Amino acid sequence: MRNFLSDLNEPQQRAVAATEGPVLVLAGAGSGKTRVITQRIAHLIASDKAAPRQILAVTFTNKAADEMRARVAGLVGPAAAGEIVIATFHAYCLRVLRRDIERLGYRKNFTIYTESDARALLRRVTDEMGGRGDRFSPALFHAAISLRKNAGETPDSLRKKPLRTATEEKYETRLGDVYKRYQSALRAANSLDFDDLLLHTLDLWRRHPEALAAARNQFRYIMVDEYQDTNKLQYDLLALLASEHRNLCVVGDDDQSIYGWRGAQTRNILDFEKDYPEAQIITLEQNYRSTATILKAANAVIQHNTARRSKQLWSALGKGRALDWFVCADEDAEAREAAKWLRHVMRRTGATYGDFTVLYRSNIQSRPFELAFRHAGIPYIVIGGQDFFERAEVKDVISYLKAIANPRDEAALLRIVNMPRRGIGDALLHQAHDLCRSEKCSIGAALSTLLERGATHGRGAEGIRAFLGLLQTYRRRFKNTGASLRKLAQELIIAIDYPGEIDRMSKNREQAMARMENIEAVLLALEQYEKKTEHPSLSGFLDQTHLNSDAMTESKQRNTGNSARLMTIHSAKGLEFPFVFVVGVEDGLLPHEQSLKEGNLEEERRLFYVALTRGRRHVALFEALSRTRNGRERLCKTSRFMAEIPETLVNKHVRAAPEMMAAKRRLP
Repeated sequence: MRNFLSDLNEPQQRAVAATEGPVLVLAGAGSGKTRVITQRIAHLIASDKAAPRQILAVTFTNKAADEMRARVAGLVGPAAAGEIVIATFHAYCLRVLRRDIERLGYRKNFTIYTESDARALLRRVTDEMGGRGDRFSPALFHAAISLRKNAGETPDSLRKKPLRTATEEKYETRLGDVYKRYQSALRAANSLDFDDLLLHTLDLWRRHPEALAAARNQFRYIMVDEYQDTNKLQYDLLALLASEHRNLCVVGDDDQSIYGWRGAQTRNILDFEKDYPEAQIITLEQNYRSTATILKAANAVIQHNTARRSKQLWSALGKGRALDWFVCADEDAEAREAAKWLRHVMRRTGATYGDFTVLYRSNIQSRPFELAFRHAGIPYIVIGGQDFFERAEVKDVISYLKAIANPRDEAALLRIVNMPRRGIGDALLHQAHDLCRSEKCSIGAALSTLLERGATHGRGAEGIRAFLGLLQTYRRRFKNTGASLRKLAQELIIAIDYPGEIDRMSKNREQAMARMENIEAVLLALEQYEKKTEHPSLSGFLDQTHLNSDAMTESKQRNTGNSARLMTIHSAKGLEFPFVFVVGVEDGLLPHEQSLKEGNLEEERRLFYVALTRGRRHVALFEALSRTRNGRERLCKTSRFMAEIPETLVNKHVRAAPEMMAAKRRLP
């Protein structure tokens, strides 16, 4: 039997060997947590404690799941690794629901709504509630409903929230009704939004104990990565799944909990022993990423948080250079100074552009750096642009495929009903919506009924007949198991003359070609899915598309070439870079003004800690004495976090005029 403990440090060995009962592994930044999880999985199999199929490893991103799967395959072989369930929470819950959702009254061919699909549906729901003088933002309702779902709340269990503003009152007083109607509309469309994957799985297990028993019996050992990012819903799912065997190993770092704004609960990791009194607690403090100076600065900052578990990161990689802190006149001077310092470091160290990353609190901060880097001839890439699957032409094609796979998918059907134009106007669609409500049918069935009853004539009737006939034809063809999915999708695109529509929509030939390349990327994804899947299906491809919608962003992060990266600190979570520039270290930005108002100072400090610990060789900090906000120039105060770093760890460079420094000192 191969020894999977020999090449680990002593705390890592204890974490891998502690196989029975609940275990909390407090893994500080850069302490090798992924290695511990993968070695633990291999150790369980090698020691015959579990067959591969009895192990569940859950993480938060597809990228993390893919990397974990690849590492495990290198340890136990591809065959054994293929039997282990390594997935995100959402991917695992999708498996459960594809098998058992009929118990909840849905059909197994349900589709998953994207964020824009959900917002379109919420727009219709709010419009139908009357009071058209009141205009609502679907985005605000969507965010509010998402938070409530991740807290495990349904329309019937909705709790009132303290209100601070008129805007909050406007939305909160209507939230229960909107939430209820939204869920009803989703059910009518035989569709789920992303949060429903978790919420409905929890509902399934609570209402149907036999379904929960089947899930419990499948897995003897459960491991969870990034446990500090779990929300109430994920916590409840894990508690049910592990309640009998209690072999639950969670790995995380409370100091890196930075997603409270989307429902993550730090208390899940802080109170682990309250839920599992017999738990073993193992702390990993040796950092294999950063210099000692970077870690001393990060430790000094984070120790000011009170809601945390004590840990002290240390490194054997050497002392390293002190942090450099640049005080600049304004945001433009800050960006120019960053460009100059980047060039200086390259000359001194032989680094390449791809070794540098600029981290900021808000996306709006990227603009001056883009301009300064262009002027300086520094190649760069902004991480976090428009998602591939949110591009109009991609959504059009995917919506056609969704409407074919699920005739009740309202959002998909409404997107494509006039793409290309068929003369099916708003008045006709309003008639169809009225029929949906009165006869409790889908939008497609309503359009068909209008035709049968002769309620529409002329071009509109012809458009409906052609549209429904097209969908019906391709439903039959896609059900032919021997047919190529790529070939059928390509024929569909030609049948609706989508290339011609792209030509009509595009400003020039270059834009049209770029859009057609995006369509080709969808066809290629279909082809690759067919090659990799034993029993490919259209619904299977659509599931994969939704669960991997972050693939384009992740590939940007991996394939930036020799270019500096510009990204938010949140986007940098889980990544590391040789040289990190943290910009905008001012009160109001870091910590953010809104977070200060909401009393979230400790999460902002954790965010700064995450930024510091992304750096391997060196961290530089940049501050502007004034910034233009809402068209007005305002003096800025140094981030309070800077006072928490010992002066011995920082080289300060003042690049602003003395009179500006004096004005800053007079700030209250």
